[in-house]
Amino acid sequence: MSIHYYSGFYEVLPKKMVELLQKDIVDRKSIVMIDGWFPQEDLSFAKNAWLDPAGIIFDEYHFIDENMPKEKAHLLLRNASVILVLGGYTKLQNNFLTEYELATPIKESKANVVIGFSAGSKNMSAKAICKKSNGYTIEETNGVYDGLFLDDFCFEPYFSLDNETLIKEELLPLSHEVDVYAASNWMRVKDGEVLAFGDAYRISKGKLEKLKAK
Repeated sequence: MSIHYYSGFYEVLPKKMVELLQKDIVDRKSIVMIDGWFPQEDLSFAKNAWLDPAGIIFDEYHFIDENMPKEKAHLLLRNASVILVLGGYTKLQNNFLTEYELATPIKESKANVVIGFSAGSKNMSAKAICKKSNGYTIEETNGVYDGLFLDDFCFEPYFSLDNETLIKEELLPLSHEVDVYAASNWMRVKDGEVLAFGDAYRISKGKLEKLKAK
């Protein structure tokens, strides 16, 4: 079973995340990145701002978007060493993941690490929340959508207890359907065990519980 990283957006990778990624990524033949339709996050940015400075170097770098044939995207994902689901527009990426049927090749991939940033981390989980409060007017439809279901929960990045509207109107109601993990920083999931770094909360059946930070 692959190790999953859920996080927000970073200019550089957090030091502790780098330390764990260095240990977790045992095969560095290829990394496959999935577009989030946000210009700030693409292959060159991920490589130059995140991976190279962290000393995480791969033999091959691949970038999947709507210009790539579906069959080729599936093949790249199945043979990837690491999969990175980039940040961007949650609903646009969700539409693409569904249209290209990427859930199965990701779950069946040889990759031992899957990393999600921002929208990518939301779409990795069982349910993805797309809301007006994210500030992206390009996303015209609000609601809760099925994600890749790499883990049986909903992940919400950039979380703050001050956001009472989000908690009351979206997270608490959804928590009766699926557990919600809301984090200010990032989480690592291995063999079903959730490790939270920074402030993080588990919301289940309408109850909010703070997790012990690492």
